[in-house]
Amino acid sequence: MVVRGIVARQRNLELLLLAGSIGFVFLGWKALQEAAFALPETDTRIVLQFAITALAGHLALRWSCPDAPAQVFGIAMMLAAVGLIFVMRLAPAIAVDQANWISLGTALMVGTAIAGRRYDMLQRYKYTAAFLAILLLVITGLFGTEQGGARRWITIAGYTVQSTEIIKVALIVFLAGYLAQEASVLSMPKVRFGGRNYSSLPYLLPLAGVWLILMVALGLLKDLGTVALLLLLAMAALYVATGLIRYVIAGAALLALTGAAGYALFWHTRTRIDTWLNPSDDPLGAGFQTLQSSYAIQAGGITGEGLGMGNPQVIPAASTDYIFSAIGEELGLIGALCIVLLFGLLVFAGMRVSLMARDPFGRMLGATIALTIGIQALVIIAGNLRLIPTTGVTLPFVSQGGSSMLVNLVLVGLLLAIAQRARSPDQA
Repeated sequence: MVVRGIVARQRNLELLLLAGSIGFVFLGWKALQEAAFALPETDTRIVLQFAITALAGHLALRWSCPDAPAQVFGIAMMLAAVGLIFVMRLAPAIAVDQANWISLGTALMVGTAIAGRRYDMLQRYKYTAAFLAILLLVITGLFGTEQGGARRWITIAGYTVQSTEIIKVALIVFLAGYLAQEASVLSMPKVRFGGRNYSSLPYLLPLAGVWLILMVALGLLKDLGTVALLLLLAMAALYVATGLIRYVIAGAALLALTGAAGYALFWHTRTRIDTWLNPSDDPLGAGFQTLQSSYAIQAGGITGEGLGMGNPQVIPAASTDYIFSAIGEELGLIGALCIVLLFGLLVFAGMRVSLMARDPFGRMLGATIALTIGIQALVIIAGNLRLIPTTGVTLPFVSQGGSSMLVNLVLVGLLLAIAQRARSPDQA
């Protein structure tokens, strides 16, 4: 394993990709200095910490996952590099926390890549994962913290944790486990048994039951953004597992009904949709964030205002919900398209890992992880561009926040584990 890691072509390519992310952080840091921007006092430490983290993660993967595709970790760290620079730009007081989350997340990724080669054991606990997701939702509903009308945070030992990120992992395990087992039945309109034909719809009941409970619980949390994300994930996973467009149509209808219910029941959902449709009705109140986001993207033009030269800080929650708009203003259309391209390449790399897997659960797990990252990125980017109402979810690897960073890097570790096991089954 060690010798293979030294000469591994994938790891050499990964090192090249990581050099690009380290170079971006260094150039971004220097650009902010040239713009006379008020950087945090620990700016040198932040830059060095990112470089050391990237190289340490790379060296660990040379030993543990020499054959896993280079693009998975390399692209994730490039996105994290962009996010770190923009957190330094938009929220300099907590930039060191973002660097710490990246370091901790990389350590968890390596641990997951090593332990995750026995990912097949997770399939045994698919219903346990669903139960834990529901339990965590109930705990959040009873003891969580409400922000912006939604309740998706709990406080543990003084730290605020976005519990919906953990729930996302549990649902990935449940979806992958269930669909790996039942996909062949769900893809057939009828099942023949004992000389008779039976409908395959009853096989959807466990999935529908878990999802109904989750939707009710999420509705109690008033978190329609996460509801939309999970519905889209379930719809996409069902289509990948079965190839049937009817599940996409049914999911789209259910999503529309959920949005209508949220509009009727929750004031903050109603406000978001009304603001999305007519932000100029309240330009200094509810519509201020949406209008400033649109102005920022328009001001960026093709090449952008330049890092540290724009005014994205006037957008409320610019480092979290609207970080893509900030990127569009200061790096322009070119920079924004590069972010979209990176997410597209990461999803493509994840789907390739899925195809490499030698077992149905590995294939569904890899595909579901890739779909989760892609759908979450699509939802927040579309919200920033005002194609859909904003949802409050984070841009994976880029937005400020610890829970999201840790969970998404753990998912990257799982992808690496699936790929390494596929290419070296003797190491499983």
